[in-house]
Amino acid sequence: MQSIVSITSQGQVTIPVKIRQAFGIKGSTKAIIKKQGNQIVIEPKKDFWSLAGSLKSSVKLSDRQLKKAREAFAKKWPKI
Repeated sequence: MQSIVSITSQGQVTIPVKIRQAFGIKGSTKAIIKKQGNQIVIEPKKDFWSLAGSLKSSVKLSDRQLKKAREAFAKKWPKI
């Protein structure tokens, strides 16, 4: 997918809606821009909050089990 876009005198580029949709870009976001050879590459930057739910697990612990696991972890974690 490619499009021709304009670059304003301030260096701004508008990314076409179909490309934004393809990358799941909604609203304002940050991007990484870099030079690769003779090309300009723009990559959407994932922020911390976009990771919400990506680490879901089927493991279910009660409060008691969770407290016990935390205590065991704290004892075994190397001290600096």
